Amino acid sequence: MSKKKKTKKTNTKNLQKVFEQQQPEQSNTLIFGGVLLAMCSIGLLIFVLSDKVFHLS
Repeated sequence: MSKKKKTKKTNTKNLQKVFEQQQPEQSNTLIFGGVLLAMCSIGLLIFVLSDKVFHLS
């Protein structure tokens, strides 16, 4: 029984290492996506406000 417990502990450690390695890639992607979305929304807001204020068309 002690051998089974030891193998379970090593399996959980291996899983934790795998999850730790995958998190930076996902967080970098989410950060990049969030920054891109924020820039697009700010640009659209500026365009709409400038169109309404200055009546460009």
